[in-house]
Amino acid sequence: MGDTPQLFKFDLVQNRYDSMGNSDTYIKPMVTSEFSKSMCGGINVLNNIKVPWDLTCDEIIYCLEGTFRLVCDGKSYVCNRGDVLFVPKDNHISYESDGKCVIFYAAYPHNWKQLAGITQVPGIDPDDFVPG
Repeated sequence: MGDTPQLFKFDLVQNRYDSMGNSDTYIKPMVTSEFSKSMCGGINVLNNIKVPWDLTCDEIIYCLEGTFRLVCDGKSYVCNRGDVLFVPKDNHISYESDGKCVIFYAAYPHNWKQLAGITQVPGIDPDDFVPG
């Protein structure tokens, strides 16, 4: 468990960002249970895609680039660069983009995947998947 600040550079996702397909998503977990006992976060790059999801944690999304859309109960929440969106847990949502966008996400609790019994998340490479 880290007791000091940790710096994560965009370089961690740059190669995947540059090689994204026409309809693709890539999630790079950065803050994991290795660093925090309470929350997690990372970068999600979406390109012309819709990803339906049952959200089992609270999530804050910050749009870094492009236009990101979250759909919940038929309502669209459109985020552009600099916008922040809070999404409470227990919602059926869809992460969407009509072009390439980059978001930062922070989620609570950090072990939401483990609590929900989730063993795979679309867009997370198996080597980066952290269950708790």
